[in-house]
Amino acid sequence: MGAIDIRTDETGTFFALPGGVTVRSTDDRASPLLGRFFEGYDRAFVLPNEREELDGFEACLDLNRTHRHAFGRIQSEQVVVLEDETGQRVGGINFLATAVGNGRSAQACVALNYVYVEADARGRGLLRQCLTAVRTLAPAVLGLAPDAPAPAIFIEQNDPLCLTAEEYAADTEHSGLDQLDRLAIWARVGARVVDFPYVQPALSADQEADDGLIYAAVDYPGDAVPAALLHDHLQSFFGISVLKGAAGPVGGDAARQISALAGRTAPVPLLRMEPALGWLRSGRDAKDFDSFRDLARETAG
Repeated sequence: MGAIDIRTDETGTFFALPGGVTVRSTDDRASPLLGRFFEGYDRAFVLPNEREELDGFEACLDLNRTHRHAFGRIQSEQVVVLEDETGQRVGGINFLATAVGNGRSAQACVALNYVYVEADARGRGLLRQCLTAVRTLAPAVLGLAPDAPAPAIFIEQNDPLCLTAEEYAADTEHSGLDQLDRLAIWARVGARVVDFPYVQPALSADQEADDGLIYAAVDYPGDAVPAALLHDHLQSFFGISVLKGAAGPVGGDAARQISALAGRTAPVPLLRMEPALGWLRSGRDAKDFDSFRDLARETAG
């Protein structure tokens, strides 16, 4: 694919992808794109501790004005809508891009906070289009060099071994995708489990921390992520997208994970999903495993 022509209008940034898909992105809460994104998002995400309300997205976008250079790094929170040839919304993305490293070696690290494809648009390869959109936007919104390293993309996934039966059923009903099928889709685009005891801090004062998630890297080169890169990425992600610029509690979930990575020299391994998915689909008992990450580690060899 040749160079993508990124343009701007009164709503934000836009560009075309092959297949008739137009990508529109904004870092401004006043843009109508936020409402369009949220309409689809509100149907796609239903579990109480995983979802943001509209004011949460507004707060994150506001931080583009006040926290762009927080933590000594450049950050940019973006809301994205994908449209077909008729202007119909076919998907949406929310991500935080962070520049990790210095100068021409700086790399965009992406927290892919939310991504959805509208139910009637599935089966058309739009997830890969979403990832192409993110890989195009992230370096651009950070002002990185055209020859900067490819973005490192990270994403949270529901852990099927941690969901209650009610949560499993509710999410599957609303999304139209079984939990294992969803993980298999992400595995096909290169997602691997980050072998780190990840916990998402509470998204708001009315919510709880979520320790029932898989943290994954998407199509990351190599078999492990440097601890320093994961530290910088999570510090920005927790500070901007999760805590909305507020200081987390001393010794809280965010501080504990950042501290653990700050004192770590060994890289963090990445575990393939496919063997663990095969185990679960075979009907074998997974009661001895506390999480999908534990199962992925056990079945990796």
